[in-house]
Amino acid sequence: MSMSALAETDEEVLRVANSKAWKPFSYINSDGQPDGILIDLWREYGTRNKVEIEFILLDWNESLEAVKSNRADVHAGLLWSEPRDEFFDFGDALINIETQLYYSQAFIGFDVDELLKGKVEQYVGVVKGGYEEYFARKEFPKANLKVYPNNELLINAAFKGEISAFVAVLQVANFYLYSSDDPMSFVPVKYLYSGDLYPAVAEGNRPMLDAVNLGFKKIGTATRETILHKWIHIETVYPQHFFPTVVGVSGLVAMLYIIMLKRTVKARTRELELVNEKLTVLSTTDELTGIKNRRCFMDAIHQLDTQSESLTVMVFDIDNFKSVNDNWGHAIGDEVIKEVAQSVESILTPSMLFGRIGGEEFALVVRELSKESAIDLAQSVCLKVSAARMQVECNTHISVSVGCAFYPNGSNEVDLVTADKLMYKAKQQGKNRSVVELIE
Repeated sequence: MSMSALAETDEEVLRVANSKAWKPFSYINSDGQPDGILIDLWREYGTRNKVEIEFILLDWNESLEAVKSNRADVHAGLLWSEPRDEFFDFGDALINIETQLYYSQAFIGFDVDELLKGKVEQYVGVVKGGYEEYFARKEFPKANLKVYPNNELLINAAFKGEISAFVAVLQVANFYLYSSDDPMSFVPVKYLYSGDLYPAVAEGNRPMLDAVNLGFKKIGTATRETILHKWIHIETVYPQHFFPTVVGVSGLVAMLYIIMLKRTVKARTRELELVNEKLTVLSTTDELTGIKNRRCFMDAIHQLDTQSESLTVMVFDIDNFKSVNDNWGHAIGDEVIKEVAQSVESILTPSMLFGRIGGEEFALVVRELSKESAIDLAQSVCLKVSAARMQVECNTHISVSVGCAFYPNGSNEVDLVTADKLMYKAKQQGKNRSVVELIE
């Protein structure tokens, strides 16, 4: 479906894919209908943009394949990862999620690190194609993983004793555990990561992605909060029988562990402080390059005063990057991304906002430049990368294409779309160059 079709046609259908068993974000309810937070958000999107939404809810990995194979136009919401970035273009953030490792109460007291190092004969469950599987294989390569098609089957397997632990989004695990007859059978024992869910389209479908981003801007913060509030309402996520159960169990647990807690509370408090410090860094910094990540960068530019002075917005990415990954592997690709970021950062000042907004894509926002200085900076970015002596050998000349939108009188809102389109003009003109346009 084209961007114009999304914007102007009442009869077109937008096919939106996601999981069929990912409560409370997306699932098929007891009436056989799509339901969940993301479902409600996309229904609101359809209403605001006069587009009919057709939901395609499948097992998680199949939902990704549906977008890749054009059975679906867009994925409703997923985390960004490097492997996914090869196949998808990601939109603006929708919802933030947190993921934990859940361990059976029967094994509390065992060393979790031994489990993650594969030194005990216990399985850790993950969902096939989910970010949880990608993260577990990357961070805990020796763990004994067992893969399931969706979260419902995963947690059912945990109840049956097939696995001793599983990796799951906090909200998802809570929904399934606390609507069961044994909500305390598995407990979170280790924070793993947090991140934003983004809508995603097949790689290269920029018109669709631009339309989706613009369409979601029509949904105000109040409406989004109303949808979220509906789904975190206590009777929606936690059944009525949950609280009497928790009160009884909590009382017993408190009696058994109170002495131990008194002895360890000081150490645990410091441990939590260190974790919080680490989480603050993780939530704002791109792990690979050390510069601002997409979420932190977008938050920063939205807080800028951009109306009283000139504004320069640049988007650039690495030319022919896919061939680097294909020919030399992702490890070399990561090193190239890191060195490009370091090269560009070396010519910037602390007041300039610089971030990694996608796999090999970066953005730069600067205030108070003249048009001539903006042009010079855009050219300097190209020249610096092109002339950089890469520490990795991939027999490929590394360069970037830069799109630069210059607003002489500032802008009511910082928008990366215009600069992104100019970047593609630079690629069409031969790459390793910048295209600068004055935006009145």
